[in-house]
Amino acid sequence: MTATFRLVSMIWRVLFFLIWCADYVNTKMMPSSSPIANLTFSHTKLQLTWDSSITDIDYNCYIETSQDYTEKEASNKTCIFSRHIHMGAKLGVKGTYNGTEYSEEIRFIPPGKNGTRVENFSCVIYNISFMNCTWDAGRKAPINTQYCLSLQYPSEKDALKCPHYIKDALGRHISCIFQNVTIIKDPVYFLVKGDSNELEIQFYDEFIKLYEIEKLTPPVNITVNCSEDQPRCIVQWKRPQLSHEERDIDQCFEYEIDIRNKKTNANPEENKNEPHTAQGTSFTFENYNVKKKYSLKIRAKGDACLISKKWGEWSEPIDFGNTDGAALMYPIVLLLIAIGTILVALLIFFLCKRCCNLKKMFPPVPQPKNKFYELQKEGMDPPLTKYETEEITTVEEVA
Repeated sequence: MTATFRLVSMIWRVLFFLIWCADYVNTKMMPSSSPIANLTFSHTKLQLTWDSSITDIDYNCYIETSQDYTEKEASNKTCIFSRHIHMGAKLGVKGTYNGTEYSEEIRFIPPGKNGTRVENFSCVIYNISFMNCTWDAGRKAPINTQYCLSLQYPSEKDALKCPHYIKDALGRHISCIFQNVTIIKDPVYFLVKGDSNELEIQFYDEFIKLYEIEKLTPPVNITVNCSEDQPRCIVQWKRPQLSHEERDIDQCFEYEIDIRNKKTNANPEENKNEPHTAQGTSFTFENYNVKKKYSLKIRAKGDACLISKKWGEWSEPIDFGNTDGAALMYPIVLLLIAIGTILVALLIFFLCKRCCNLKKMFPPVPQPKNKFYELQKEGMDPPLTKYETEEITTVEEVA
């Protein structure tokens, strides 16, 4: 009996020792309760906030989506992100205090039914300051769904709402036109919300660098000066106009020059053209043929600076040079005009001369005067008409 009691007492001592050691290890290995509390995320402001019971601690926050992971330093227990979240995201905050790391994490799941947000969203800026955004209605969105677009500049307090919508056959907004858009270097937040009285519509959001979606206008003031002594042409132009300016911006462009032979019956292989590129605002065309006529057009894209890297619009075609034999066409036309003028003058001269000779050869016959009528007017009898010639005979008397 005594032996049994001792055995049981020994087992309890061993278990107590193990439990005590386990508590001790957990206390040392596991941190105490986290000082991070009330972690909250606002998807309308893309803002993550929290409270902390420890003031002397630096926090970092992060956002993880299906496409990327971003981490940044927190400011006053707040983080504002520049990542779209319409596909959902995982957000968190972490900090280290006295060698111990603390962290908290939350997940954001977009509200609304899947398949109701807009699709194929895209925007383009044209004519310097006009922007057109287009999209398709969600495949599972009710027919009565209406979408609204707004954009938020980072330096502005209020969002800019769409001023002019374009509707489809069902009356739904599928496009928006903005005027006087200002291009900045920082991304701008685009948000498309949907509304329906049948169910909740998911939103769509995207951060866009406006200069990346700009469709550059064509180069302007294009001139072509060709030399026949040294068969070449100097092409010059001015850069496209921009809504934003930078120093030495002329060096920020790359140009593509398209020069083609305008011969109507040219061989396709002969008319095949290899595009030329230039960095400055001039280009020397070395393969100039004085007997041919050419068509030229130019477009631009950004090579540096905050300028779109996509090719812009082509300029209007400019013709230069001559077609085969066209160099003589202008003198020939002038010669024909001169010959025609001379022939007309000669014709007029001969006609005038001929008319004058006819008058001399065939003078006009005067009309006979009516003497009887004239004498009657004067009150006199008309004289006898002498029809025969009287012969007078002189008689001399002889003594």
